[in-house]
Amino acid sequence: MTATHNSLPASPKFVVTEETPCVEWTVERGRFLLRGADTRGLFSLFEVTTPPGSGPPFHYHRHTDKAFYVLEGCYDIQVGESLHRTAPGGVVYAPRGIGHGFRNVGDAEGRMLFVTTPGGAELMFEGLADLLAGPGPADRGRIAELVEAHDTVHLEQPPATRVGGTR
Repeated sequence: MTATHNSLPASPKFVVTEETPCVEWTVERGRFLLRGADTRGLFSLFEVTTPPGSGPPFHYHRHTDKAFYVLEGCYDIQVGESLHRTAPGGVVYAPRGIGHGFRNVGDAEGRMLFVTTPGGAELMFEGLADLLAGPGPADRGRIAELVEAHDTVHLEQPPATRVGGTR
């Protein structure tokens, strides 16, 4: 699920986003800029590109905190029952144990940076990409097992109250 931290310092790493391989899962794609293995399991940093009208099912993580930083586009990001319309430069924090999800509400692809702590969230997305890459329909049972193994629980989305926004 996550990389393990130890007492050894992490090695410095320099990343150029455009040179980082792109991984596609469902209709989203991402670039894993700092992986859990790069940070001794402390956090992961990755960029996610989302088509208009798209986003993940409402869910929560038992042991993982997540921050969203919008780079391009406009997103509705829901955390619990609070809905935030978030434009470039906006940040939303989703603590562990609280349901969250997002939807690209713009007319073009949107991009966000995600920070997850502890690190290792990229392993779920890579596993999902592998499961979806095969011929024919994806095995929903294997997807459910993968998601559960990586600290994610899908929820019914509660009604939301718009509480703020950057647009």
